[in-house]
Amino acid sequence: MTDPRDHPPIGEDDLHAYVDERLDAARFALVRAWLDRHPEAAARVRALAAQRDALRAVLAPRAAEPIPARLRVAHVRAGLRARRLRQWRMAAAAVLLLLTGAGAGWLARDGLTAGGATPAAAPMAEAAEAHRIFAAGAGQPSQASAAVEGDLEAWLTARLGEPVVVPDLLAAGFRPLGAHLLPVPQGTAAVVTYERLAGDTRLSFYLRPAPDRPAEPLRCTDHPGGWVTYSWFDGRRGYAVTAALPRSELRGIAFAAERAVRAGPKPPPADQLIARAETPRVCIG
Repeated sequence: MTDPRDHPPIGEDDLHAYVDERLDAARFALVRAWLDRHPEAAARVRALAAQRDALRAVLAPRAAEPIPARLRVAHVRAGLRARRLRQWRMAAAAVLLLLTGAGAGWLARDGLTAGGATPAAAPMAEAAEAHRIFAAGAGQPSQASAAVEGDLEAWLTARLGEPVVVPDLLAAGFRPLGAHLLPVPQGTAAVVTYERLAGDTRLSFYLRPAPDRPAEPLRCTDHPGGWVTYSWFDGRRGYAVTAALPRSELRGIAFAAERAVRAGPKPPPADQLIARAETPRVCIG
């Protein structure tokens, strides 16, 4: 005798699967035979099948369209990678601030151990740590990269909300590589990395808000590992240039950067001005 469990009763799930053509051959035959014996259910199934065919006809053009770029696997993967990279940068910025504070504490500890007064932390001490993370060695992937300074200036200006100067250091043999943004207690800081044209020496230009700091001229600070920082303030921001270069060479580069900042952003090239001009309209009559 056949076990009833081998052929469970026909239910609503079977009818909908029959309409959607998702039954295996054996179950399809059982449902079809059952419908032959139940004309009311068969009529309802035919109505559902008609609705299915109508929907397929209406949606066929949409189904034939290519998959939107935002839904493609490569685009989704790229978005996930970008999200992970943003999380990593935020963590790196937090570590930068922590290390900056720890460095200042270590300097204070040395002064107390020697029995003297606690020395003041070097101005723009965080610039050297930003150089270590983003410029020294292999560095980290840039949030923005450019072949010329103007591209980075536009990118930083858009994100900081005010004009930013990226110094042109080609005369000193350095070209810009990229830029990073990072949070600081005063707001948002930026570091622009440079690479020597002939060699692998890296240099960084760092700026951050400093509205409560009066203007100060260039000041030099030596760091462990051979790095040297020249920093200055203009009453609105603090700036620093850091590299593993002799003081005599880096001083000239720092003066060039300071002059570029003082001069302000360069006007856009003439061809860009022409492109931005409104297209004249032809008058008729």
